[in-house]
Amino acid sequence: MTQQILTGYDGSPRSRTAVHWAGAEAARHGAELTVLRVWPWLGPSEPDGPTTDPVRRAEHGDLEAVAREVLAAHPDLTVATQAAAGDTADALVDASAEYDLLVLGSDGPGALADLLGGSVALSVAARASCPVALVREQPDAPEDELPLIQGELPTPENPLPTATNPFPATVPADEPPATSATATAVAVAPGPSPAAALEGELSAPDPHSATAVAPSPGPAEIVVGVAGESSLPAVEFALAEAARSGGRVRAVHGWELMPFWSATPGWLPPDTDADDQASRIEADLTRTLAPAHAAHPEVELLVEARLGGAAAGLLSATEHADLVVLGRRPHLLGHSLGPVAHATIRNSPAPVILVPQP
Repeated sequence: MTQQILTGYDGSPRSRTAVHWAGAEAARHGAELTVLRVWPWLGPSEPDGPTTDPVRRAEHGDLEAVAREVLAAHPDLTVATQAAAGDTADALVDASAEYDLLVLGSDGPGALADLLGGSVALSVAARASCPVALVREQPDAPEDELPLIQGELPTPENPLPTATNPFPATVPADEPPATSATATAVAVAPGPSPAAALEGELSAPDPHSATAVAPSPGPAEIVVGVAGESSLPAVEFALAEAARSGGRVRAVHGWELMPFWSATPGWLPPDTDADDQASRIEADLTRTLAPAHAAHPEVELLVEARLGGAAAGLLSATEHADLVVLGRRPHLLGHSLGPVAHATIRNSPAPVILVPQP
């Protein structure tokens, strides 16, 4: 069964970075990609959609344009665009039930970033049904490394063709659908006719109309946070990703020699030798992770116990990581992440994937 990847796009640089990362991930997995944009201001009472407002028309065109960028970089990829009306976080959470991975842009560290656009990503990451990848914008990347589209961009007179809708939603489109208020567009490179695209006759883009970029290699170093058996879904996800990319997995457990309950009267540490205790933790974790590793024996699995606490120990291993994977436990409030996940998202230099766990 073909994997389905969904990415959210709001026109910001961070979301554009996430869309391109999702495109590369979909190309590696042989998956299909859907780019979703949610317009909170557009409701079902506005049947004319964006055609009555030039700003809305421009935003809808931008959605189709970013899909063309991804297709130019990965010509064999199936890319669909979709728009919906309503609350952004709720729409993404609802859509996540139909996908294998959801990719969102993430702001850099700082409380201000959490209060701005990052709050939507964090809310979705805490509630989504599928694993959620949070990708940070790379502001230092040279502009000439971004995909360039030299062909004609979509216009109201020449829109992208419509196709089957994988996620029902109210969609602003250049022309209202005849039977419903939903629509999905399949992004295609300039050249073939819309009819040919819909009939599955689309070939690779003309090299003179768009710049095709070879798929980037997968992550070479995947760091996964472990806390015991509850972390097995995250470890299984990391091992499967490494098996596809040819990378290795570093399973990290952050611990403290003197935990917070050490202030309890009469408490004595079981072992004051940090190296000895770390070796015991690593041995226990190796046994715990053995069944997951047995499914991908070709993947190198390193197990480390790092002193400094759960968050600090994990972050110390992410400096050279290409991807960080964490399990996401259900939170009492439902809309928040735990302190370790929150600290990792804010401070990890690599993309972070949160995997739901029981």
